[in-house]
Amino acid sequence: MNAPNWPAVLEREGSAFAALLDPPALAVPVPSCPGWSLADLARHLGGIHRWARHAILHGPSDEPEGPADDSAVRGWYEQGLEDLLRTLRSCDGELPCWTFADPPVMRFWMRRQAHETTLHRWDAASSLGRAVTIPEPLAEDGIDEVLTMFLPRQVRLNRLPPGPELVELVCDSGRRLTLATTGADTLRAPDATVSGTAESLLLLLWRRIALTDPRLEVTGTRSTVEDVLLRPLTP
Repeated sequence: MNAPNWPAVLEREGSAFAALLDPPALAVPVPSCPGWSLADLARHLGGIHRWARHAILHGPSDEPEGPADDSAVRGWYEQGLEDLLRTLRSCDGELPCWTFADPPVMRFWMRRQAHETTLHRWDAASSLGRAVTIPEPLAEDGIDEVLTMFLPRQVRLNRLPPGPELVELVCDSGRRLTLATTGADTLRAPDATVSGTAESLLLLLWRRIALTDPRLEVTGTRSTVEDVLLRPLTP
């Protein structure tokens, strides 16, 4: 699959997120981010955008907290998005920079920030009862990011113990992806298969929906899937 135009995805999803930040909505709770209001989610995402930009230009830093006044959050968020987009579009994707996983070049941040913003746009829209869909190719790439970048990183940082379980994820498009921690024999048949839309599988991995979601179908040993999903596959 060809890589999406990451800055274009970030601009689209980031702008859609900003459009949800109307003053009456800022105090609305975000169920998929327990304890946060929509304003808190905007502070987080705006801080992540600034943190990523600082990583590209200068190296690691702490995530900025954002304004305490909810009424200032939207403008602050939009400025951070604009600054990040300008940086992404003005630098070569192969520019060496600090990242928290491979590859240590700027295109890591292009992909990561596009997915971060897409997921949080889903969080925000869902909290307001708005219908939102993550396009299939983007969702499939998001699944790949979890399985090939986040999951190995969780193992490497000793946050996720190795295990023998093997779960296959099958998207409606026919694409098949393997969920396995180190120690699993990926050449054998999977213990279970979870099939569904790419969006639903991505949301499952990020704990936005449960295995009982009607868009998902499990074959094989369901308890194995349940056990695997209880583990910290992502940060």
